[in-house]
Amino acid sequence: MNSAREALTVRRTRALLAAGYEALEERKQEINDLNVYPVPDGDTGTNLALTVRSIVDSVSALPEDMSTADLCKAISQAALMGARGNSGVILSQIIRGAMEVLGRCDVVDARAVGAALRHATDTAYRAVRKPVEGTILTVLREMAEAASEAETSSALDELVERAVDAGWQSVQRTPTLLSILADAGVVDAGGYGLVVLIEGAARAGEHWETPISTHVEAAGADLGLFPKGTEEEESEYTYCTSFLLAGRDLDKGALERRLSRLGDSLLVVGDSERIKIHIHTDEPGEVLALGTSMGTLSAIEIDNMREQTAARRQRLAEASALASQHVSVLTQPVAVVAGEGNKALFRNLGVDFIVEGGQSMNPSAQDLMIAVERATAPSVIILPNNANVIMTADQTVKLANRKVYVVPARSMQAGLSAAVAFESRKPGEENVRGMKAALENVATGEITRAVRDSLVDGVNVKTQDFIGLVDDRVVASSPDLAAVVAQVAARLLSGGREIMTALVGEGEEASQAAGALEVVRAAHPEVEIELHEGGQPYYPLLLSAE
Repeated sequence: MNSAREALTVRRTRALLAAGYEALEERKQEINDLNVYPVPDGDTGTNLALTVRSIVDSVSALPEDMSTADLCKAISQAALMGARGNSGVILSQIIRGAMEVLGRCDVVDARAVGAALRHATDTAYRAVRKPVEGTILTVLREMAEAASEAETSSALDELVERAVDAGWQSVQRTPTLLSILADAGVVDAGGYGLVVLIEGAARAGEHWETPISTHVEAAGADLGLFPKGTEEEESEYTYCTSFLLAGRDLDKGALERRLSRLGDSLLVVGDSERIKIHIHTDEPGEVLALGTSMGTLSAIEIDNMREQTAARRQRLAEASALASQHVSVLTQPVAVVAGEGNKALFRNLGVDFIVEGGQSMNPSAQDLMIAVERATAPSVIILPNNANVIMTADQTVKLANRKVYVVPARSMQAGLSAAVAFESRKPGEENVRGMKAALENVATGEITRAVRDSLVDGVNVKTQDFIGLVDDRVVASSPDLAAVVAQVAARLLSGGREIMTALVGEGEEASQAAGALEVVRAAHPEVEIELHEGGQPYYPLLLSAE
């Protein structure tokens, strides 16, 4: 974060939010596994990340000449509209309080940030019907107190560092304030996520380690990874229900009183025209009916907390069992990936570190080095997943102070095939052999738009036509998307291949491509076609066949 006295601009805000979101996304599962309060549903990290992602998306669409006041109003609105779960709603109020102060400031300096943190604290405490210490509220308050002590004598960078340090210390103390945390042997998930967000934004692009132990006791004390203790108390209610209510002259107080009879963990925040509601209940239908009687509902979310709790316990039990076997991790992978769905696929295959990137947004060697340096295994494997990133990955090998290997996947779908062959308990060289063999056995296809008229690989291509590539060679071009999908699929399935994987991109064209793929499925009933929402830009459809 720049310590100079600067106005809060759209460009600067985008950078801060993107860095904070990236930090939350990287630690999302860790935050989920800390989540035992108010119920152990294991979704705090996910909800915080999704809430911030909604703000990132909203700010990305704002004009860069927007005034500070209008920018802060837009951020507050996006936080309210995108708030997910109990933690996300509280975060939206923290952001609202901060924006009310920063929206009136000509420059963002130490005094402004100190005042913003204090007002954010007041706003968040008011939003919660029964504030509980040892939670995100405590952590925020103690960060604000540290900032207040420093704001008259410190530069902005120093004030933020002191606030973050106070935040970590506060998170470390949360089990001493809330018995359910002490019983489970963990720190508070919401407070931890808040500090991750703020530190991630402040130290954008820097490598940093969590300076505290997140577990008070652990299975295998020397590992310090997995919680144990008395069983967490489940909520007496089953469904976590939230929605956005829009109307005129909405009465928050009356709505809160009526909803309080239907459940607990109730949050009702907003103004007379838009209100965000969060409640744990056994009667989500009755809750929604009450909302409908007062206005229009949107962003409706209903999650079964008992299923979430069971999934969290199973995940922790499996992780604890793995730790008890003293399994050594010899290799960790780094993958360059675009699209939220694709990132999830790579993580599910054991890829520990994701670097944002792909077509038109190739990462730098420094970006890859940051991920490599975060690894703890003796060796690291980089999956560049783009032909333009392979050379950059090779440069990283020369810069690293450990064994780094590059498996030269030229696309994300090829990288997924290689990741299937990865095994963390094998040494790097053995993993590389298996992953390269997987690349040799997969054929890949891509559908995208042409940017200019040209003759490529013997195919006449016109601007804005859809073009299809198989193993980096253009094989089809047409204004008809379905025709290109059919031609690429036919090439991939020639030679008796039996499995096809499809990664659907973002946007309307991606939906059309997925529809065209259903025609391919009908024409090839003998082929197993797996369809995934990849979310990548520029490519409506990425295909691989084995």
